[in-house]
Amino acid sequence: MSPMRACAERWQSLGGAAVQWEARSLEAFGDQPLEEVAGDYDLVVIDHPFCGRAERTGCLTPLDELLDLGTLAELRTGAVGPSHDSYTHAGHQWGLATDAACQVAAVRDDLMADEETPLRWDDVLDHAARRPGTVALPLAPPHAISSWLSLAGAHGGEPFASDSADARATSVLAGLARLGPRDALDWEPPDALERMTATDEIAYVPLAYGYNTYGTAAARPCRFVDAPSVAGETRGSVLGGAGLAVSAASTRPAEAAAFAAWASGATAQHDIVARTGGQPGHRSAWDDPELDALAGGFYSGTRASIEGAWVRPRDDWWPAFQLEAGRLLTHNLLDGDPDDLTVRLHELHGRHSA
Repeated sequence: MSPMRACAERWQSLGGAAVQWEARSLEAFGDQPLEEVAGDYDLVVIDHPFCGRAERTGCLTPLDELLDLGTLAELRTGAVGPSHDSYTHAGHQWGLATDAACQVAAVRDDLMADEETPLRWDDVLDHAARRPGTVALPLAPPHAISSWLSLAGAHGGEPFASDSADARATSVLAGLARLGPRDALDWEPPDALERMTATDEIAYVPLAYGYNTYGTAAARPCRFVDAPSVAGETRGSVLGGAGLAVSAASTRPAEAAAFAAWASGATAQHDIVARTGGQPGHRSAWDDPELDALAGGFYSGTRASIEGAWVRPRDDWWPAFQLEAGRLLTHNLLDGDPDDLTVRLHELHGRHSA
């Protein structure tokens, strides 16, 4: 939230409207129905899978009705990876990419016992088996399903399109869960990265949404690198990030949209967001070697993952499916049969998407 508060301060100094921010939890960001939040604010930070819900409930005003096409085209061209396009749904633009993230890997080089960072999923499993407890995944429900989706994408290209790829994804995820810390079933990505950088317990996190501050400001900084691959091709890492959207309840929608466009644009993203602990959605920051160095090499280290990231469906049914599927995984990874778990995931997906 610090980058957006810094943007609000600068915006007001330039003559723009005053913007005050209130934070909500990471869990609420991923799970809380959007219409429960949007009615109380002019601007809302959203996760892209909620675009379908916004379209159905009418709780957001499409930004293509508030901003000119030239501005939107510039933001689309400037966005890193599919960050901007992830907020496009049903012919409208529902959010603007102010924060870019996807699932990447984090490593403590000093704890790897002179071993190379695993680059392929088979190597990850081998490393975890040799050093049980030192390889961890955050496996709270939203992140258990995110990791499964990334693994399915890496093994087959499109989750729920290949039975064999999906089965392999469940097998790898269950194997890592059983070789890792038991309390990781309760972890969000910041919990895993905090444990990794505040203690010497965790040497490698193969999948977590990246937070570049753990590579620079932590007691024992980690290094962020691209997610592991199957055959040397980085693909399928699930896109995260955050977008600025305008509430349909806003009494000043034009002013809210103007701030959102400015805060998502090249200047604010490069000069403010990247320098106040943010993770810009604009490539003006990702392309700058100085900012990359300030971020501990985060941008160059994870660029292939975000450029090839997989965008979750924006359909109205997806958020509920994602939450239920995540709970199914979290509750069964340690003791369930992976093949049966894959079948149950497919059945759940079929019921929600029908």
